[in-house]
Amino acid sequence: MLLDAARRLYAYNTDMTERLLDTAVDLDATDFTAVVVSGQRSIRDTFVHLCSAQSAHLATWSTLPGASPWTHEIVDPADLPDLAAVRQRWSAVSAGTDAFLASLRTDDDLARRYRRTRSDGTLVERELWLGMLHVANHGTQHRAEIAVMLTALGRSPGDLDLL
Repeated sequence: MLLDAARRLYAYNTDMTERLLDTAVDLDATDFTAVVVSGQRSIRDTFVHLCSAQSAHLATWSTLPGASPWTHEIVDPADLPDLAAVRQRWSAVSAGTDAFLASLRTDDDLARRYRRTRSDGTLVERELWLGMLHVANHGTQHRAEIAVMLTALGRSPGDLDLL
């Protein structure tokens, strides 16, 4: 049951991220890269952060036995100058996530423990389900920020609820 919930949650994350990418399709370069809401990243930089965070965790998870290998690359937002480049990066991260999810067979797989080094050098160990829930929740936060920015630019993505 937990594995089914994880797959559904990540399918939702993918669908909503793609909805935001579709909503941003007509933004000009200035709106895509400008700070729209004070104290936030630009729309582009928020998408890049969302992709990078999921990619970094996926690289760690993919070291678990039976998982598809994934290599995390540090991405400078300037290296993804437009929506097409961001969409291509998101597609790769999403496909890697799907492959990882396909490698999981039972709820017991979600109880496996993994180790990850945080950006501050701290080593943490946790169960896979908790790390996956964290990444999904992290994505929800940043999609909400992107939705607010798009709405401020007159391009609301509409309802982003799970149900």
